[in-house]
Order: sequence, then structure tokens, then C-alpha cells
Amino acid sequence: MLTQFITNNSRGNPAFTNLPRKWNVCVVGSHDLYEHPHINDLAYMPATKNGKFGFNLLVGGFFSAKRCEEAVPLDAWVSSDDVVPSCGAVLEAFRDLGSRGNRQKTRMMWLIDELGIEGFRSEVKKRMPRGELERASSEDLVQKQWVRRDYFGVHPQKQEGLSFIGIHIPVGRLQADEMHELARIADEYGTGEMRLTVEQNIIIPNIENSRVEDLLKEPLLTDKFSPDPPILMKGLVACTGNQFCGQAIIETKARAMQVTQEVNQLVSVTQPVRMHWTGCPNTCGQVQVADIGFMGCMARDENGKTCEGVDVFVGGKIGSESHLGEIYKKAVPCKNVAPLVADILVNQFGAVRRIREESEE
Repeated sequence: MLTQFITNNSRGNPAFTNLPRKWNVCVVGSHDLYEHPHINDLAYMPATKNGKFGFNLLVGGFFSAKRCEEAVPLDAWVSSDDVVPSCGAVLEAFRDLGSRGNRQKTRMMWLIDELGIEGFRSEVKKRMPRGELERASSEDLVQKQWVRRDYFGVHPQKQEGLSFIGIHIPVGRLQADEMHELARIADEYGTGEMRLTVEQNIIIPNIENSRVEDLLKEPLLTDKFSPDPPILMKGLVACTGNQFCGQAIIETKARAMQVTQEVNQLVSVTQPVRMHWTGCPNTCGQVQVADIGFMGCMARDENGKTCEGVDVFVGGKIGSESHLGEIYKKAVPCKNVAPLVADILVNQFGAVRRIREESEE
């Protein structure tokens, strides 16, 4: 519904083609918060009010080169019938009042700062079809202490007799022939549907349970796109990098794989650790929400020569208790990243150095 409204099913909606800057929206569908609502410009958080299902609204989350902010409550609740109208009201307020001057200050949070949250809410309210906007509900449906589920592998659907399978796509890189093969698999074993995850992986739903075993034997899944990836690979994300992006300072995808493999040789971990790579401060790789993040920069090696490097972030968290990570160390030459990550994993994530592990055996 929202995609059809905002983009006219990707054909373009003239009402929203002149926004001050890019704008993101998500609708939360589970306790897992896979959608990362706290870094969206507008997020719909499930909540009931007076026995009616609807959503509380978060607004203003964004990442940019100069500023990163989490979304804040708008103190507003809308029924499911008002999801599209409320989205239109927020977009119209942003379109009509947002700055188009300094490119670094044109995201919606800057407008919220300028008007204040109540002022922004007032502008959204007056653009609602009936000029009404209810206050937020206290009946949140998202469980705060929920442990985020792992979607890799085979999982039962609520539809009896069907399962979905989560497949790992290393750093989100697919070749054309691989995409065609995945499409064939989705057609043959499911209903032709594939879902892309925020972490650059793929879910194939609607697989009959009787066909799961045959699906798991497909060469593409046994040889490359595993439903059971190594633990450090599970949460590995990388932006396009300078191979294809003109703004990226460093190469990201191959390097993310290489560094992770080197780290795996240095330490043994027992819990997933989300590691994100981004090639430049625009942070398309969302390093601030990762357990450990790497932002491309230029650095100097031990001889003082310029080389590719990263600023390292630590401590990002997703879910109901989300917060952004902070700089741990700046301008680390890429060749020195693996041992630094190994140290972080040992000191903060309970990893064990493999030398010690082998000696104990």
C-alpha cells in the first residue's frame, strides 16, 4: 500500500518527486524489528488503542556524512486505515517546509529540530484528511525484551505444511546467473517469491515441507549460498565500495570477506557479531548500528605512507533498546584491521584466541 501510494508502484508520484532529500519509511511486523525502525524517517510501530489495532509513529531517524540520529516518537497513533493518509501528511509537511539549502541539513530531522516535535506534529495533523491526529497509545505490541530470531535455515510458517528458508548471500553480492538460479529455485520449490533482508540476504517462503529436503540439496545452496553460514558471516554487511561507487573511499565487499576470514583464524566466537562495512562517511553500510562497524577513510601505514583505512565503530545496537555505536579507533590501516577486531571480540564479545583454544586441547 505505501509503495503504491508513494511511488505509484515505482512509476513515480508527482506529489512527492520534489522532496528536499531522500526519505525512508518502514512498517514493523514483528517483535524482531528486522526493519530497523529507529533509523527510518518514518516508522510505524504496532500498538492497540481502545481495542483497535494501529501504529504509534516514530519520525526523523537518518544517517548522513555530517550527522546520524535515531528516530523520535511523534506522540501520535493512527489506525491501520490511516497508515497511508498519515504517511502522506508527513511527506507533505517535509515537502512543503523542509529546507533545500545546505545539502547536509535537508533531511527531515533538521525540520523537526527547527519546528520542535510539537510544531512538526501540528503540521502533520493539519495535513491529515480530517485535520485530526490522536496522541500515542501506551499499548505497544512490540515486546521490549524480545530476543531477535535468526532467520537463516528452515523455519515453519504459520500456514500449515509450509516453511521458509533463509539463505546467506555473502556481503549481498549476486551475479546475474546466480539470481536466475535463485529465481528458478523459488519457482520450483515455492511460489516464485523471494524476500530481501536488510542484511543483504534472501528468504524464500511458501515451501511445502515435503520438498524442503530436496531444496537443501540444490548445488547453489550447498556450494555458495548456505542456509547455515559461519557465525561471523551471518551478520556481515558491506556497501558497494569503490569498485562501483564513485563516493566510496575504499573497497569494501572483498575486504569485508577477507578480514572476517582472517579474524576467524585468530579467534573463536560463540555468539553472532554484526559487522558492517561502509566505503565513506555517507554510511550506506550503516556502521553505526553494527556491533563493530568500519567506515572507509585514508590512513597512514607504519612508514607514514597513505593507504586505505577505516574508522572503527563499536557498540551499535538494534531492537527496542537500540542505540548508535561510537568511534573506537580512527584511521586504522586496512591491513591492521583483523588483529584489532580480534582484540575487540575477545575483550567485549567473549571470544577465545585460537592459540589458547588449541593449547587447551
